Amino acid sequence: MRIYQRAGNPLKTARIQMFVYKGAKHLPVVAEAVPGFIHFSLILFFVGLGDAVLAVDTIVGAFILVPIIICGILYFCCTVAPMVNPRSLYRSPFSGVILRFIPHNRRFRGRVIKPMKIDVIQEHLAMEETNDRKDRDVSAIQWLVDNINGSNEMETFVLAFPGFFDQDLGQDVWQAVSAQPEVGGLGPSADIQVHPRLGLPSLVEGTPIYNLCRCVRSVLDTYNSADSKTKEARRRRMQGCVETAACLVCCADAPSCWLGRAQEVVSEVGNDERTNEPLTVRSNPSFIVRWTCLSLVTIRQMMMAQGDRVRELAGFAVSGIARFELDFGALDPAALNGAERIDEYLKTAWEHVEDLHRAFEPWDQKRSGEEIRNILGGCELQISELQRIEIEAGGMEDIDWRMSLLLDAMDRATDKLIRRLPGLSFHDLKPAGPIPISAAFNFPFDGPIPVTPQLIFPGQQVKALCTLGQRLAEVRDIVDGQDLERDKEILESLESIDKIPVPLRRLNHLMKRQLWRLQDLRDGGGFGFAIELFFLTFRQLSSAFSSPESKRRFYTGTFKVITSRWMDCQNSIGTQRILLDLICDLVIKSRGIFSDFSYPTYIVDMLLEVVGNMVDGHSNTLPHINEAVEEAVKEAKEAVKEAVKEAVEELLNVYP
Repeated sequence: MRIYQRAGNPLKTARIQMFVYKGAKHLPVVAEAVPGFIHFSLILFFVGLGDAVLAVDTIVGAFILVPIIICGILYFCCTVAPMVNPRSLYRSPFSGVILRFIPHNRRFRGRVIKPMKIDVIQEHLAMEETNDRKDRDVSAIQWLVDNINGSNEMETFVLAFPGFFDQDLGQDVWQAVSAQPEVGGLGPSADIQVHPRLGLPSLVEGTPIYNLCRCVRSVLDTYNSADSKTKEARRRRMQGCVETAACLVCCADAPSCWLGRAQEVVSEVGNDERTNEPLTVRSNPSFIVRWTCLSLVTIRQMMMAQGDRVRELAGFAVSGIARFELDFGALDPAALNGAERIDEYLKTAWEHVEDLHRAFEPWDQKRSGEEIRNILGGCELQISELQRIEIEAGGMEDIDWRMSLLLDAMDRATDKLIRRLPGLSFHDLKPAGPIPISAAFNFPFDGPIPVTPQLIFPGQQVKALCTLGQRLAEVRDIVDGQDLERDKEILESLESIDKIPVPLRRLNHLMKRQLWRLQDLRDGGGFGFAIELFFLTFRQLSSAFSSPESKRRFYTGTFKVITSRWMDCQNSIGTQRILLDLICDLVIKSRGIFSDFSYPTYIVDMLLEVVGNMVDGHSNTLPHINEAVEEAVKEAKEAVKEAVKEAVEELLNVYP
């Protein structure tokens, strides 16, 4: 050190240090030999002392030899202690020397340890996944949580926490930690109090789970604070804190309400990180998976805690659909008839628009105004039907207005967290006036399946289709003169249908499914709505190249938290219908937005278990349950027939 400490220039110091570095590779051995020589000289001194005293007087020599021998035995025990018990802290400079003479591949506690170094042995045994290590980790975390102080220590601990959940043993460790009793408390039963309204645990000071949540809250509160950290450093810190919060909520059963204003920070982080963009999912998969799982749980718990306004407006939207039915009676049956009527309008309007589109093929051919009017003259039926639908569907603006109120309430209740989720799309209510078809049906795609919004504006979609019919009728009825620019604009709108994929034009029962979601929000607290969000985001996150075991741990934990209170909504017809419809989509090919994607078996099994519990005992009283079962069974039979047919054809090809 004297060599390079004399230099005043940092660069010169660094170069001198690197110059002498390789020459110091044996320095640790030399340094460890110095106390060894001291020990050896002391041993020789006591041996010589005993020999000299015995030569002078045997009795005095015996009295001196006894303590020397006792100390020698203790010294020998300290020397060999690490070889008998690798956990022992007692050793001498000769312990490593003796260990080198022990044959390699010797077993310690039934385990083969190689190479034979005390530090390597201790590291191997300390890191091995055993129940003993689990108990040590529990004790260590308990002590850290109870004694941590200072912002730097707190932040370091919080950001290091997600590493516990990279392995199954880490999750077991934290579950054991969270079960520890309150300091000075009466035992585990004294740890948790139940929130009188939500049925969720309330904060109890002194428990490990409370203290760690306090640390996380403290870091989350600094999200918008002005500090000396760079923007990138603050960004990494918040990502780590969000991942820690996700571990606690999704894997350690800590309610998200324990984390204070976590929902606001999670929403802001999602907006800053653009979590709903596919590029972000691929570039930072571990963070996106954990952020999404935390967001899903947070949305579910916020809807339960602050969803009174959402439930009220969901019922308001249901009544709006019911009023659209001509024969208004009981609310829900009338709403179902109204939803079916809207679906029929959408289906019929699409068929007529596609007929008009085909009438002008090929589109690369230039036509005069007279030729255009002649073509439209042969499409009298399609144009008149679109005009009829536009007149009959005139009251749908009220439904759109009610849906916009509901979406605003959901944004306020969840701090717009739903809009940040990957794999979802949302439409906003357009101002009054003509709406292009491409704008009304501009949905993103996940593979071959369009990602349609869970809550649509039906009046806006019908108006976009039917307005085209009215404008074409005006072009058809022109007698003298022509407005080429206007004709061109209308035909371009009709041609833009090519940009809307065919599967999007074939989606059926959109409004009926939306009605079930509204009934679920009204009567079931959004239970089925949250499960649909889970499956939609799961499909998007399938492209995230994260650890399969890690994703499975977070997905199963998230699904368990979301569905933990299924009993509260087991009598909600809307919730039952939306979940049964989801199962039919999973079973039947090309049936709906959840079809044609291979969801993991463990997730589907968990869904079937929850739905089975909800409909247990209701199959004889609720016809929609039997309808779903019959549809699934019919599809299964058809799949079996098709498989048998393919097998027979293959056999005939092999053995003609």
